[in-house]
Amino acid sequence: MNRYIIQGILAMLFSSFLFSLMSAEAKVLMQTLPAMEVAFFRGFTMLLLLLPILIKSPLKSPKHKNGGWFFLLSRSITGGLSFIAFFYNIATISLGTATAFAQSMPLYIVLLSLIFLRERFNLGVICATIIGFGGILLICNPQVEGIGILNIIFGIISGLCMAIAFLNLRALKDYFNAWVAVFATGVAMSLITLAIWLCNIAPFNNAWAMPRGLEWLHIGLLGIFGTLGQHYLTRAYMLAPAGIVAPIDYTRLVFSIFLGILLGDSLPNLTTSVGIVLIVLAGIGVGLPILLADMKHCTKLSSSFRAKESTIPAKKPKKDS
Repeated sequence: MNRYIIQGILAMLFSSFLFSLMSAEAKVLMQTLPAMEVAFFRGFTMLLLLLPILIKSPLKSPKHKNGGWFFLLSRSITGGLSFIAFFYNIATISLGTATAFAQSMPLYIVLLSLIFLRERFNLGVICATIIGFGGILLICNPQVEGIGILNIIFGIISGLCMAIAFLNLRALKDYFNAWVAVFATGVAMSLITLAIWLCNIAPFNNAWAMPRGLEWLHIGLLGIFGTLGQHYLTRAYMLAPAGIVAPIDYTRLVFSIFLGILLGDSLPNLTTSVGIVLIVLAGIGVGLPILLADMKHCTKLSSSFRAKESTIPAKKPKKDS
């Protein structure tokens, strides 16, 4: 296997682990701080960490097109809303179930692409999407784990908004450098959470609590894990084809369930477990055509490279004078 593909897979695996650690840090902080305050610190610490890049790097390079501000605004707002919804669920239900809702993003991408982009998918992708939504229905059972209607609503928002953000990201790469979308999402997340707090909007109308002692350490780790997770996620997609590395991101569910249990979550019951498994299988099924195409392409490139190497004549050793 090509060493870049191996590096891409490892980068995605590390990214998934870092994002799980970020979620675990959020869970720890939410024991004493309101969810929206934690979401604000998640966005704000990321801005501070990315500020040196903002100062040194341009927004665009000569190869980029003019414009693209609508895509940037849409990406940042939907990405920020997705994180906020995800953080609400982290505070109120188990870490694994909250992550399962967020990981349903590929299913919404198929649905949105069918409705708005008029893209065509084969029968296998359609069946996988239906199975995935069946998994969402299983974990949406209000009698499971004390999941309420707000958890279901925010769970759907977290997956749907992230899908919209991802679709905007496809167009955004033609207009801006890669780090711009991450920075803009941090700005949107910080501003939206502040607006929610200032307007005292339910169900986020908790009083602001000033962090103390070790809470500042957890806030720092929250931002570091999230920013590094985003970095390695981007690196994974740069090193290897999307179809190969994207399924690796589902290890985030495994990490999140394990970390959630360490933090006091109960083991998922049978209904929730089946729902989570269906979402994972559906996500892999949706990406399977791309995975097979990318693997075939990589095999052809590897064979072509070896064939070229075999045709290069070996250098003759120099004779001793």
